Amino acid sequence: MAKRLPPLLALEAFDAAARHLSFKAAATELNLTPSAISHRVKQIEQHLGLSLFRRLNREIRLTEAGQEYFSTVRKAFDQVAQASLRVGQTPHAEDLRLSAVPNVAATWIIPNLAEFLESRPGLRLFVESSPRHADFARDAIDAAVRFGHGRWPGLSAVKLTDLATTVVCAPKLAAKLKSPRDLRGQTLIHLSTFADAWPRWLRAAGVEGVTAGREVWVDSVVQMLEAAEQGLGVALAVVPLIAPKLADRRLVMPFPVVVPADQGYWFVCRRADAERPALVALRDWLVELMRRANTQMQPFLPTQGAGGKTAETGKRRAPQRQVK
Repeated sequence: MAKRLPPLLALEAFDAAARHLSFKAAATELNLTPSAISHRVKQIEQHLGLSLFRRLNREIRLTEAGQEYFSTVRKAFDQVAQASLRVGQTPHAEDLRLSAVPNVAATWIIPNLAEFLESRPGLRLFVESSPRHADFARDAIDAAVRFGHGRWPGLSAVKLTDLATTVVCAPKLAAKLKSPRDLRGQTLIHLSTFADAWPRWLRAAGVEGVTAGREVWVDSVVQMLEAAEQGLGVALAVVPLIAPKLADRRLVMPFPVVVPADQGYWFVCRRADAERPALVALRDWLVELMRRANTQMQPFLPTQGAGGKTAETGKRRAPQRQVK
């Protein structure tokens, strides 16, 4: 005897509520009332004999069982959607959802996206720009570009590039900076999520104890570089992603000191999806983008650092490496 499925409309309501963690938002998406969403979710819970959500005063949260069930339901819906596309009028159409750190998305992915889409006719790519790590068990994403060491349990990770940091500022301000010691009294622009970035760079440049004239704190790399470009002060940029702004001289490197970071950018997806053709194509394209970034960065990388020492730049072109 075939196993009885839960009501499909109730499954749809559960999927929407779990994605939004909100009955109200799910209701808006499905053109229903919040009470209708709540009723349909209760149908699923009664069918399963367990609770899928913890209902708090002003919010809902998935239970452990709810998280596991949502992961399965989301994959099933994705498979049905992909199958529908394959047998429909656009047999090669497919949706991909990519979560990327804002700096990579704004500097490289979006400006070059047309070439990737041209290589994959019918593909629709949804790019979510967020500094947080998307949750593959809960969020409706297929892949992510993450900053880190490449070790995420249960996920496949391929390194896109190693990273380093260097000081950048507007050309007019750079004319006043002859050595890292000249940073004393200048406005330093900090990234709030990496409070130790400036102290680390200053130690590497051999100028510990530099006292800034002013300090400005922002919460994104994009904001930090925009502030530097407007002449607000000096900022630390990510090598090689800064290459386009250096190429058109919106920003310049006043000092030949490039400090390797101990983490890089990685392409991450579920292990089960690692060989999915569209994801392989996306991964390979992102690897190529980072190869171009490193190539474009080469003319700006110094051969001599402060004090006549060779400036460290880290591994500028990282081979693909997969971590499972």
